[in-house]
Amino acid sequence: MRKFIPILIFLFASTTSAQTTCPQTAGEIQPKLSREARRDFETRLTTARADFERDPSADNSIWLGRRTAYLGRYKEAIAIYTDAIAKYPKDARLYRHRGHRFITLRCFDDAIKDFEKAAKLIKGKPDEIEPDGLPNARNIPTSTLQSNIWYHLGLAHYLKGDFGRARKAYREAEKVSKNPDMLVATTHWLYMTLRRLGREKEA
Repeated sequence: MRKFIPILIFLFASTTSAQTTCPQTAGEIQPKLSREARRDFETRLTTARADFERDPSADNSIWLGRRTAYLGRYKEAIAIYTDAIAKYPKDARLYRHRGHRFITLRCFDDAIKDFEKAAKLIKGKPDEIEPDGLPNARNIPTSTLQSNIWYHLGLAHYLKGDFGRARKAYREAEKVSKNPDMLVATTHWLYMTLRRLGREKEA
């Protein structure tokens, strides 16, 4: 009987490992927030939760997830987006935001799947301004849904070391980066990607 014990232990460990996902095992690094900022974020989260409980729409799900993530509760935010995707599977915004939080947890394969799904959902559709959760000094949004999808898809590939795919994503992001802020951000990462690929002239 004893000779079967190591085998059983191995099988149990293998099964447990197979069921474990990156978001489950990833660590959450908490953002450094001042007391005033934390209080403000918590107040805004309370409002977002009340809005969601009143109307669990895709919009309210997104804001609940965003406000939750700003406090460093990334896994909870991912769970919010996952529940919303079950209700609104054709809303590209939900995959875009969940993918962003997968990047935060360094779950790059999960992020890539979400951004690729989002890219398919936006194909042939007009772009839309994405409201900022943390507005700039002028309170003017600087990015769009499509530019964010391609930008973050490129980032996920870059952080995985897949610079060829990162280049393709950043070239797509370049097409929809319509304002100077987003264009600078996109071309910055594109430049670094091209240098990694040894494409000095293109860089």
